[in-house]
Parts: sequence; structure tokens; C-alpha cells
Amino acid sequence: MFYKIYLENNDLIIETFFLKEKIAIDSIDDIIISYHRGWNEHKLFTYFDKPIQYELTRRSWFYQMLFQIFLAFNTEKFRIYRAYDNELITSMFSLLKPYLSPLIKTKDLDLAHSFTWMTYDEGGQFKQMKLVYSREGLGLKRVMLKHKILLEK
Repeated sequence: MFYKIYLENNDLIIETFFLKEKIAIDSIDDIIISYHRGWNEHKLFTYFDKPIQYELTRRSWFYQMLFQIFLAFNTEKFRIYRAYDNELITSMFSLLKPYLSPLIKTKDLDLAHSFTWMTYDEGGQFKQMKLVYSREGLGLKRVMLKHKILLEK
């Protein structure tokens, strides 16, 4: 899917052919990146502490109907799990870097070799995943526990 990403009034805007997602930059809580089996793509797990605001970009009755259906069934207003093209991730991170100071630079991630990523954190071993940003300075294991990706025994 084609995405257009830009900043507008302290919001990160992710726009598709009919939908605009407005994310307050100060609401970004955690970002995890993982290897995606698609060519030149990675999956971002992005968590927020304020809900995402959605707007319709096309005003036809058909898109308004689709938008209402989307709003009725969208239960994930505080997170986005989505695969993005590497170029889009690089541009998104360059936009966010001035606002999210501990954000890892994409050149430090080595996206081309993400298949070999290995993260060791608090006795846990996580293949093909990296923590890109944590507002609270948590490690990958703590972020995964916090968002219930990983469950404690």
C-alpha cells in the first residue's frame, strides 16, 4: 500500500489513498521493528498513550461509508502493527529523530541484514527484532511485557 508520511502541527501524519492517521508525536510510547519476510520491508509495532485520530481524505459517499465501517471495527486506536517499505521507515525516522531523542537511526539498524538480528535482553533472546524507541528507557523484554506481546510465567 502507498503511504505518504509527513509532519503537521506536532503530529505525524500517515496518509493512504482515502485515510489520514494523525498521531501526536508526544504520544509515541514505544517502537519495535522486526524482520518481515517481504522484500525490502520491515514491520513496525508502534504504541501510543493517546488515541490515533482518523480523517477521511476523499469525500465521496462510497469512501464515507467505508470510513464509517472502518471506525466501527477499528479496535486498535493506541497501536499500529504494520509493514513498511525500508525507504518509508528511513524517512519516518528522520522526521521523528528531532522529537524522539533516543530514537535509533536507521543506518545503525542495518535493515539489509535484519534476518540476522539478535537481541539479548534480561536473559531473553529475541530473533529478528530490535527496540527502536522507548520513552521510559525500557529494554525490549520490558516493552514486550508492558504491551502483552510477551507474557511472564
